[in-house]
Amino acid sequence: MTPAQRDLLICEFGRRLKLPYPMGLAEMLEEALEVYRKNFAILFGLALVPAIIGTVSWTILSLLQTIPLGKGYEPLFIAMIVVSSILLIITAFIGYGAQIWAAGQAIMGRSVGFGEAWMAVLKRSGALLLTMFLAFLPTIAGLVLCCVGILFTATIFVALIEQVVLLEGVAYNRAITRHVQLVYPNWEWARVFGFSLASYLIVMVVQTLIGWGGMMSLFGLEIFREVFPLSTWLVFLIAGQLWQELANALVMPYWSVFITLLYFDLRARREAFDVQVLIERWETLGH
Repeated sequence: MTPAQRDLLICEFGRRLKLPYPMGLAEMLEEALEVYRKNFAILFGLALVPAIIGTVSWTILSLLQTIPLGKGYEPLFIAMIVVSSILLIITAFIGYGAQIWAAGQAIMGRSVGFGEAWMAVLKRSGALLLTMFLAFLPTIAGLVLCCVGILFTATIFVALIEQVVLLEGVAYNRAITRHVQLVYPNWEWARVFGFSLASYLIVMVVQTLIGWGGMMSLFGLEIFREVFPLSTWLVFLIAGQLWQELANALVMPYWSVFITLLYFDLRARREAFDVQVLIERWETLGH
């Protein structure tokens, strides 16, 4: 079988057999939408937890900045800001990782559970955090080459590092080396950068359109801050912030699915991973 015949066979039956086969940009965008649609409840639920915590955190911070505090309460105010910010960062970090793990299982045709996704990321959270920190060190070196340099190094070292850690179970320098092996050769880094940028721009446009009402609500709230009583101001604040967070929770899981599809695409191109999966499932295809 020639490479062209192999690619035709995989593209013809890959989606039907749930194989992570190589795709073009348009097909990957479409496939990501299909995976997201079929697993909407679990993916949206995973993104909803950080969204709710983010709404609560920003509401508390806004209240603390608005309500006058007595003398001596400044350290408490600072402590609450720090605690809220840390909680928000941690839940967003774990929530995004849970979306990636769930997307990987769904792409491979496996069942996904809400608690299972959170536990899978929590077990790997320490390794994931340290690996990302190590991967960011060479990325920061790209600042020497200005914006172009940091975009290049971020693509080489960071773009799919979470997929490598969470879906392959490797971490630290081994994960970084593995990431570079997948992304760098044969100008694949340019393709990864182009696909990631295109999908991110699409997601940001959609998120902005959906969250426009929330942004306008918060903007109007700042203008008429002195006009509204505190109770009305608080209702509009929570509604506007929640609207924006829900827009983010609705859209960002799609990007998680797309980037995870891109990770499997690289494995298929570099390692014929789609053929490996086909061979593993060969005996069960007729059942």
